[in-house]
Amino acid sequence: MVRPDWLAQKYSQVTMIDNDHVAVLNGNYLVDIPLQFNTDSSYVFYLNAKIPVGLFKESLGFYPELKQFILIVPDWKFYAEVSKMAAMKGMCVEPETTNFYYFIRREEDHVKVDRARLGGLENPLLDFDKSAVPDDMLTVYRKESYGSVCCPRDPMWDIADQDSSFIRGFEEKNKFKVTTGRYIQMQGKEGENSIYYTLPGLTTLQRLQFLLEKRAQWSLNRAAKKMPPSPKLFTPQLFQLITIGFNRFEKML
Repeated sequence: MVRPDWLAQKYSQVTMIDNDHVAVLNGNYLVDIPLQFNTDSSYVFYLNAKIPVGLFKESLGFYPELKQFILIVPDWKFYAEVSKMAAMKGMCVEPETTNFYYFIRREEDHVKVDRARLGGLENPLLDFDKSAVPDDMLTVYRKESYGSVCCPRDPMWDIADQDSSFIRGFEEKNKFKVTTGRYIQMQGKEGENSIYYTLPGLTTLQRLQFLLEKRAQWSLNRAAKKMPPSPKLFTPQLFQLITIGFNRFEKML
């Protein structure tokens, strides 16, 4: 196969997505890796966990702030076939490194995907990223925003009073807290605000469980609350922690 021109010979700061970073529940996934991005740059991810590639193409799921990225996926089927053949012949065979490469570009209302499969020395060299989250950034798993209470009124205010009863019931049922590390940020003079859930101290699976139940609770459509939503891939986002001024982040009780 001709090597595509969008594929470099080497990539530095590749992000490894391993099983330790991933939780799955009812076909939904959380990749629990907080990352700081320059949204105009291209990023590279190596998928060492079994997550359907199609979920990475959803523009509102996997790091929605990214405009484009490359996803590297091992050819697991090829590796399994080589292993099976070797076992049948009583041999010990080391298959050559073989990966699929997906170049995913998000352009307004659609997503473009190019794909390549390379083996052996055709594969780019990879250096993996070990960067940490800056101290002045918040790792946020869910952000909920309310618009104006008037002029015109944001319909999300009609379900705002459900939040406290939902949170109380969720914590009593599951025996872990989701209100720790919760912040509110005022964003306008007509009540506009955003609420940020940082979910410290929880496992990746507990975080995913909360995200799924909160997503259902926060739907305005009563019929939609009862319908199983499409599977989604969740990722955290980083936000600059603002400590002074009107739009500062304030911890909620």
